[in-house]
Amino acid sequence: PTQDQAPAPGEITAVPPDVTPEWHYTGALPQPEAELTSSTGQAPRTVASSWSAGPTPVPPAPAAAPAPDAVRLAAEANEAYGVRIVMDGQDWGADDEAQVANVQAVISALERLPDTIVSAVVAHAHGPLTFVSNSQGRTMDGWQPYGDNPITYYTNSDQGLGGYHASNQVVLSVGSTSMSAGHEILHAYQFRNVGPDEYALALLQPEMRSFMEATGWRQTGSEEEVRQAAGETWSALDSLYVYEGRPLTYASNSGATSTIDAGNPIEAFAIAGSIYYARPSWMPLPDLPEYWAWFSANVG
Repeated sequence: PTQDQAPAPGEITAVPPDVTPEWHYTGALPQPEAELTSSTGQAPRTVASSWSAGPTPVPPAPAAAPAPDAVRLAAEANEAYGVRIVMDGQDWGADDEAQVANVQAVISALERLPDTIVSAVVAHAHGPLTFVSNSQGRTMDGWQPYGDNPITYYTNSDQGLGGYHASNQVVLSVGSTSMSAGHEILHAYQFRNVGPDEYALALLQPEMRSFMEATGWRQTGSEEEVRQAAGETWSALDSLYVYEGRPLTYASNSGATSTIDAGNPIEAFAIAGSIYYARPSWMPLPDLPEYWAWFSANVG
C-alpha cells in the first residue's frame, strides 16, 4: 500500500495546533481559552507494520552526547527490569537535564505498570523490550515506517541493511511522557504471542476477547476476515468491530474533556490501560468502571 493506505498511521507529533493525534502527551491536550469545551478525536495508531514503508535505512541524526546521569539511569533500569534502553546513537534530549527526565519517563512507566505486563514484555519471543528515542521516527535498524517525523510507536518487526526480522521495540519521539511510554508497553504486551506484523491476530486470543466482552466491543466480521486484516489497512480492521460501550472520555489538566474514538479494541486497550496505570497525577481517573474492573482482575 501507499503511505496514505498504510496499516499503521501513527502518532505524529508535528501536527497543526488544532489537530492533536498524540492524545496522551500533556502538551497535546485541549486548552480552552474561556470556558470548558469537549472534543472528539480519532485515536492514533501506535503500532508499525512492515507494510507501511519499504526498507530505507536512515543513519542517526546528530544529537547531544549521552549524559552520564542518563546513561546511569538507563543501565539501572536495564538491570532492574530486563529491558533495553538504548542511549548510543539516539536523541534523548538537548541537554543533561532533558535526557535524565526523558529516560526517567520510561522508568516511571515501568514502575507503574503491573509486574504481569513488565515480565511479559521482557520475556517476549522477539527479545526483551527495547526503547529508542529520536525525532525521525527511526528504529534501531534505521527504518522509518512513517517517514521522517517525530513519532511514538511500537513495532514487532524491523528492517534495514541486514534485512527484515522480528523485533520488540518502542520508538519514542524526544520528550515522550510516561503515559505515552506506557501506551506502547501495553502494545508490546498485547502482541507478545503474535508473529511480526500480525497485530490483528491478538484480537482472536482469549485475553482480548475477554476485554472486548467486558468493555462493549463487538466483532462484526468472521475470524477469517480478522486474519486477513492482519495484512491489510487499519481501516479494514476497524470495519470489523463496533463499539457499544461507554464513551472514552477523559479530562485535561485545564478541566476540558475530550472523547476518543479508539477505532478498534487494540487501541482501546492501550488507551485505557495507559490512563489506568500511567496517567499523570493531575489527571482524574475517567468514569469507565468496566475497563478498570477488567484490568484489575486480569492484569493487576
